Amino acid sequence: MSEYKELLVFSRPDFVTELLAIRSQEQGSLKVMLKIDAEGFEKQIYLSGFEELADALGALLKAETVIISREINSGKEFGTVKIECWADECYSEYFCDLAKL
Repeated sequence: MSEYKELLVFSRPDFVTELLAIRSQEQGSLKVMLKIDAEGFEKQIYLSGFEELADALGALLKAETVIISREINSGKEFGTVKIECWADECYSEYFCDLAKL
């Protein structure tokens, strides 16, 4: 079973105040910057990956709770960042390749 280290957790009333997404033409990878207003101060996280990250963007904006964590001691190069979203009692999970605070 994989172990994960939490990088960022936010729940309503915290919310995404800014989202910037850039897709690389040559590889098709997506780079995303999220800015979160958390109890009066801002947090930022940078994510990168491919299609699953693109799928996660809508869920991130609608979610009531989000946990972004990195898999530790796996030896994998890709898909090591897990994005968990809860909205209306539904759970969804996505993976991307890189997360940086």
